[in-house]
Amino acid sequence: MKNFTLNEWIDWQCKLHSTNMDFNLSRIKEIAERLNVHKTTSKVFTVAGTNGKGSTVAILESVLLESGYNVGSYTSPHLIEFNERIKINKINAETEEICQAFELIEKNRKDITLTFFEFSTLAAFIIFSKKNLDVIILEVGLGGRLDAVNIIDPDVSIITNIGYDHTAILGDDLELIAFEKSGIMRKDKPTIISYLNIHQSIIKNSKEVGSNLEIINKSFSYKIISNKKWFFSNTDGVEIELDNPGIKGLLQINNAASVLQAIHSCEGIELNNEKAVKGIKKSSILGRFQIINRSPMIVLDIAHNEQSIETLVENLREYFPHYNYHAVFSVLKDKNVNQMLSVVKGFFKSWHISNSDNERALAVNKLKLNNFFISEEVKAYDSIEKSYKGALEYAKKENDVIVVFGSSYTVSPILNLNSK
Repeated sequence: MKNFTLNEWIDWQCKLHSTNMDFNLSRIKEIAERLNVHKTTSKVFTVAGTNGKGSTVAILESVLLESGYNVGSYTSPHLIEFNERIKINKINAETEEICQAFELIEKNRKDITLTFFEFSTLAAFIIFSKKNLDVIILEVGLGGRLDAVNIIDPDVSIITNIGYDHTAILGDDLELIAFEKSGIMRKDKPTIISYLNIHQSIIKNSKEVGSNLEIINKSFSYKIISNKKWFFSNTDGVEIELDNPGIKGLLQINNAASVLQAIHSCEGIELNNEKAVKGIKKSSILGRFQIINRSPMIVLDIAHNEQSIETLVENLREYFPHYNYHAVFSVLKDKNVNQMLSVVKGFFKSWHISNSDNERALAVNKLKLNNFFISEEVKAYDSIEKSYKGALEYAKKENDVIVVFGSSYTVSPILNLNSK
């Protein structure tokens, strides 16, 4: 295995464990202890939630880096290459160091099997342990309480908005979903809640754990001043006037405010107002209301559940009012497709739907039979690239916007096309 390429490692890992997901922290904890990466002296921010995790991580990373801290971040999924998941100061990890980390894990795991995500998480921890990092930012893959990243104790936890997703695993009860997310909280450490109407299960669990909740519109808040400026304040008297985040979208100011409160609440990390303004303005992330072309207008968004698609629609109406919208869409079969589509009834002038390369994708032949498409104009293709090219042929007017969405596996091929 020493001479495995990165892709060979990933293919092998996907077949190693009996299931792709196994929410049992005992296996990864034991190997992390063998590798001595179960603890760190770096400050740790852990981010959980249904939507907004990736953007929150990107803004947090940008502000901390601008403030002079050395920052490691671990996120998922990737959109162009695996290396995106592990970053040092916004720079993707080198393929060689990832493969070396995988080799080290393989030497130490012995008879314990690991999932692909557990392998990736341990590789991130190994790489981080070799760098002189002030801060590590960890994005929860799924849930929180039993997610692999939760073996390391955070100094600050952030919980973004909560909605229905991965219901086959997390269930369809929002209080139970919120409880799973709240599993990242720690005793005597702050938890930043970045959404309104906090769930009772989080409040209850915070009392049992002994975590200090800092809730938006209570401990901290923001006010939009103009279409370019906003204002952050908190109960400790911090007040900052800021430019809009570099990441587009109406909810990004909400995420940025949560980031400022998280940094302010982290013992040993200084919130410098001037640096914060620059960091938020410089923040960026792939596939979140990302405009890759303006003639024609092309927007990429990994929106993959009802809540995130509602946000996508709001953003389109805000940034491109009175335009004609054209959808490039594919979806995973374990999603609630009917709920997702119900949000955009009559919104798009045309639909260009397809398969995706992921084994969990809903076949386009089944997707086009959905009752939704009886009254919607739909064209079906056998690949996302072809559906995208079909949309480009169809949408040629000045006020046409092509919107690629449905999952990260829908956006990824178009990002790859664009990068070439």
